[in-house]
Amino acid sequence: MPVDQRATTASPGAASIDDRWLRSLCIDLLGRPPLAEERQAWLGQPRGRVIDDLWSLELTWQHWLEEQLYFFMLIDQFRPVGTSLDEVPGRLQRGAMSAAEALHRIALSTSFDLRNPGADTFVTVVMEQFCGIEVQSSKRELEIGKGAYDGRAGVFMGSRAESQSDVVEIAANHKDAARYLVGREYERLTRTPMPKRERARAGKRLYREAYAFPDFVKAWLASDAYAERVARGAPMSNRTWVRAVHVDLGAPPPTAETTEALRSALDGLGDPAPLRSTIARMLLEAEGTKAPRGPELEDAAAWVEDVFKRLLGRAATDEEKSAFTGVASGAGDGPTLVLYTLLSSPEYESS
Repeated sequence: MPVDQRATTASPGAASIDDRWLRSLCIDLLGRPPLAEERQAWLGQPRGRVIDDLWSLELTWQHWLEEQLYFFMLIDQFRPVGTSLDEVPGRLQRGAMSAAEALHRIALSTSFDLRNPGADTFVTVVMEQFCGIEVQSSKRELEIGKGAYDGRAGVFMGSRAESQSDVVEIAANHKDAARYLVGREYERLTRTPMPKRERARAGKRLYREAYAFPDFVKAWLASDAYAERVARGAPMSNRTWVRAVHVDLGAPPPTAETTEALRSALDGLGDPAPLRSTIARMLLEAEGTKAPRGPELEDAAAWVEDVFKRLLGRAATDEEKSAFTGVASGAGDGPTLVLYTLLSSPEYESS
C-alpha cells in the first residue's frame, strides 16, 4: 500500500485531515467510511477538531457498544434487541454513564446470561473478558465465583459475593477490569498492544476516574501509534466492509438487519473474497449505486482522482491515473470496471 510519510510525522492534532485520516477515523469510530456530506465538512479541518466532532456523536457510542457486543459474542441469536441496552449510547454521549457501567449493563442482560449458561461458563467469561484473568491460574477464585453464582457467600476477587449479580458487579468494577479495558480498546484502535507500563498507569487512572475513558481515546487517536495505523492501513472486518461498500457507492448505510445478514454469510466462509466481489458487483448493478456511464463523465481524470481518494484514501499515481482514466472514458461501462477493480483490491479491504 502506498504510504504518505507525512501521516507519521505531522502533529496529529494540528495537521489538516486528509482522506486517509478521515477514512480511518470514521471506520474506527463509526464503523463505516465518511458520508459525502461528512467528507465535505471535515476534509481540511484540524484533526483534533474532527476527533472532537466525532466524539460528540451518539453514532460513535453506538458503534462502541456494537464493538463491545461483538467482543462478548452477543451476535446472531444472542444479539440484544429492544432492551435497556438501547439507551446506553445516548447516556454515554451525555456523560450520564461510564464505559465500565455500560459493560456492567451488558453483563446483566438476558442475552449475556443466555450466551454463557451455567456457573462455570458464566464466571469464567466474566473473569476473562472483564478482567483479563486466566482462570487456569486462578481456579480457587473461579470456584468461589461459581459458589456465589449459586447463592453461596464467599470473598470473590477481594469482595463479598453471594449472587450472580454480585459476581458481575465485583468484576465490572475491579481495578483489573479498568486496566484490561484500556488495554484492549487501545489495541482495537491502534492495532498494536499497549505498552505494559502505559496500560498500568492508564488502568489506575480509569479505576479512579470512571468517566475519563473518552480522554484516553482522544489521546490515543492523536498518538504516533494511531498515526502508524493510519499509514499502514488495517483490514476491515466483514461487517465493516458491508457498510463501507454501500457508503462508498453512494448508498445510505445499510440497516442493522442487512449488515448482520451479509456479515453472517461472509463470516461463514473460509475465504469471503468471492462473496465480497459478488456483493460489490450486485451493488454496481442496483439503482442508486450504479456507476455513471463513461460518456456521462465530463472529466474522467478528475473522477478517477476523486474515486481513488474516497475509496483508498490516497491520490492515484501518474501511471494509475493514466490507465484508469483510459478505462473510465472508454467503453460505456468503463466507470463500473474502475470501481469494481478498486473495490475488489486488497488495498480497499485494508483501509
